[in-house]
Amino acid sequence: MSEFLIMVSFELNDKSLLNDWKALSQEIDEDIAQADGFISRDSGIDENAQVYCLVKWQSETHQQNFRQQLEARKSWPENMERFGAIANVSTMTSHNLEIF
Repeated sequence: MSEFLIMVSFELNDKSLLNDWKALSQEIDEDIAQADGFISRDSGIDENAQVYCLVKWQSETHQQNFRQQLEARKSWPENMERFGAIANVSTMTSHNLEIF
């Protein structure tokens, strides 16, 4: 059985928001750790304030189920607004990979 990896990158709206991102990233780690099929999540930042996140799942179905659960939460719009205050969403790229 293969695993599923999502690679996301984006720029911070401002380099001074790094600590805000670290705090939000920690909250994401705590939330996603409880998800069915979750394997691991790592994030880092380069010298240009480009953030990279790698999230590994047991399958694409597990990832999609978790995303649907997130989007169904009443707090989803507020969470996305908070994320958008930190991340320059227009620079976001996402790649889905099946790991074999």
